[in-house]
Amino acid sequence: MTRFVVSLLERSAGSDGWRLILLLAIPVAAFAFFLGALLDPLSGQSTPFDRLAYPALTVGSLLLELVLWRRPKNIGGVVTTLVLLSCLFFLGKLIYVLYLPVPGLLVQAEMTESFFWIPAIYVLSLFIPSLNAARNITFIFFAAMTLCSVGYAALNGWTAQTGGVLFALTEMLLANLTLLTLTQAFIGYKDRLSGIQAQAQTLERLVDTDLLTGLPSRLRLERELDEAVGRHEAFTLLFIDVDGFKMVNDTLGHSAGDEVLREFAARLRAALKTRDLAARIGGDEFVVVVKGTSPTWATVLAQQLLAGLAVPFTVRGQQVQLSASIGVSAYPDDGQDTETLLRHADAAMYQIKRAGRNGVRRFDAALDAQLERTVLLTREFQSALAREQLTLVYQPIYHLETGEMSKIEALLRWNHPEFGEVSPGVFVPIAETSGQIMSVGRWVLERACMQARRWREAHGWAGTVTVNVSPVQFAQPGFVDEVKQALLLSGLPAYKLELELTEGAVMQSPALVQAALRGLQRLGVEITIDDFGTGYSSLAYLRDLPIGCIKIDRSFIEDLAAPRRAPQYAVALITAIVGIARTLDLRVVAEGVETVAQMEAVRSFGCDFGQGYYFARPLDAEHLTELLDRGLPGAQTDWQKRLN
Repeated sequence: MTRFVVSLLERSAGSDGWRLILLLAIPVAAFAFFLGALLDPLSGQSTPFDRLAYPALTVGSLLLELVLWRRPKNIGGVVTTLVLLSCLFFLGKLIYVLYLPVPGLLVQAEMTESFFWIPAIYVLSLFIPSLNAARNITFIFFAAMTLCSVGYAALNGWTAQTGGVLFALTEMLLANLTLLTLTQAFIGYKDRLSGIQAQAQTLERLVDTDLLTGLPSRLRLERELDEAVGRHEAFTLLFIDVDGFKMVNDTLGHSAGDEVLREFAARLRAALKTRDLAARIGGDEFVVVVKGTSPTWATVLAQQLLAGLAVPFTVRGQQVQLSASIGVSAYPDDGQDTETLLRHADAAMYQIKRAGRNGVRRFDAALDAQLERTVLLTREFQSALAREQLTLVYQPIYHLETGEMSKIEALLRWNHPEFGEVSPGVFVPIAETSGQIMSVGRWVLERACMQARRWREAHGWAGTVTVNVSPVQFAQPGFVDEVKQALLLSGLPAYKLELELTEGAVMQSPALVQAALRGLQRLGVEITIDDFGTGYSSLAYLRDLPIGCIKIDRSFIEDLAAPRRAPQYAVALITAIVGIARTLDLRVVAEGVETVAQMEAVRSFGCDFGQGYYFARPLDAEHLTELLDRGLPGAQTDWQKRLN
């Protein structure tokens, strides 16, 4: 019996509050009232009030039991009714024994018989948080008992016959006052505690649940995975990325995209077993944890999910067809901790993206090691700007005839706390494919213009700052406005800014490119073609577009000092490029100059400017400022003498 009651107590805390406890307690009270009706006449102290009240209370308790059994949501009404009936009984009994004397009735005995049940009223008022009706009844009940007692004392005074009754009334009132005070104090504490617990539960749900889809959040997913790893419980991860979701957002709007994500989450839930877990970890990325099955079966499940996703989504009356790329990793085969497993599954998913999307792939350590690093760098680069890991360095460009520092090129660098210096050849493609290049490119443009203005105002430098522009950034419709904004913010004259574009950038969409270049020309910004000679063979764009300068790719300059690479071809190409530039009135920059011989060669070919380690390595703003202040460093003095 005890175990049964304990189990009910445990169940009540997590199911429907205290309902089960009341279902057990009310019959006990009804049985007590039934015994009162049955045994009170045998005690010799039966009164007409008792003979009427005990049966009524028995029937009323059983009726309330039935209501609570059939209508669980009425627990508040049941408790309030119980408190009200109990108060009416005790108050009526008190009035009866005090003001309607019955021959042979012993008031103290009647009070002892019945009024020890009064604490049950206060206990009942504790059951439900904020049950104000029941609590107000207890206050009214205590006030009414006090008035009855005071009235009795006023009418009868203190005599030998009434002294015992008045003493009993005084003790009862003091005991009830103490109990009522403690009860209300406890109720206040209980309500505050319940409120705090409710807030904590709400916060926990918010933290553990993705509000859009209702799926578990990344935090809960990681906690579940950590626990499974701690138990050495085998499981398989499916890392899911929805293909084409960005197009839904761009064409139908973000609210339509939200509808698609909710529907996709519903399909995930429907396809999984109870023991499995699906979570949304951000954007259009989901993770499914499959337990108790082999990775092979989990891969089959992934194929089923793909088939389910292939069914078109209906959004605002339109059919939307999507697919997914799913990467698979398994514990313990593919990783020993949550972070590694998620990273490996992400890397496998990324391979599907690269291979054409809409597929499933298991992580392969031998094939995915480099890709995994790329995926990790992709994720890290998303916050690189916010974490101030990106910096600018500056490399001078010298006029080969006068030796002046005519230009300074701003170069972006990424110094990661774990991976160290990441090559631009690695992170620039990452920035372009992830879409980060727009915000990063805007930041580079603004910082470079501001630094050039400081050099101009504080150090009297009259040269031009050059900034590389990604083809992705240049293709944005608002690029010209971004340049204008950077110039306005910095106060740099437009003719002191030069933008470097690749041949591919100016050839990707001629009409749009021409409009953008004309807009930049109207601003007064100069345009340079970077890495000239390695891209398109058509040279018509040099004639048709407002381009003022070209940079000969460093590979041709390197060939000048490498006999095995047939330097005569490099000489012919450089001579031809310079000749074309002279015909079209374009200036020429030779980049990658590292030796005296290379410098003298490009100068003799007619190049206007030189850039490379021979002149100066890329420097931070502070060191380049020092270079401006003291003029050419000692290493360049010999070169300057050669010009004279």
